[in-house]
Amino acid sequence: MTARQRRRVALTTAGVVAAVGMAFAPHPVHPPAQAVTTATSNMPVQAPTNLPPLLTHYGAIAYSHDGAFGMARRHKSKLGAQQQAMERCGGGTCTVVTTFTKCGAVAHDGATYHGGVGLSRTAAETHAMSHLGGGQIVLSVCN
Repeated sequence: MTARQRRRVALTTAGVVAAVGMAFAPHPVHPPAQAVTTATSNMPVQAPTNLPPLLTHYGAIAYSHDGAFGMARRHKSKLGAQQQAMERCGGGTCTVVTTFTKCGAVAHDGATYHGGVGLSRTAAETHAMSHLGGGQIVLSVCN
């Protein structure tokens, strides 16, 4: 056997021994994926700092005793929504009856207008009716 062949045999044997040794070497035990999820869910999580702030949009509804009304939606400020609702109402006796961020509604009992707010149109209508104590919904809108 030549020196070159002995080197090849030695390298092949070393490779086989290393592979067998790695196969039987103790490996760290990994917890199941469920345990990892549970463990990480209890860890405090920092909110990302590079996200833009959530925008809140405002809406308003104004009514006059003669039935004139004005409505504004998706304003960046509460005051801006109220001003636009008053401008659109046009009557001299207009008043803002509700200002909302999600949904708003107005109920009328023949003499009084009353506003309500809610996370949905139905919730806003229910809120307006409960404060008025009767009557009917005359307008409801969501941002």
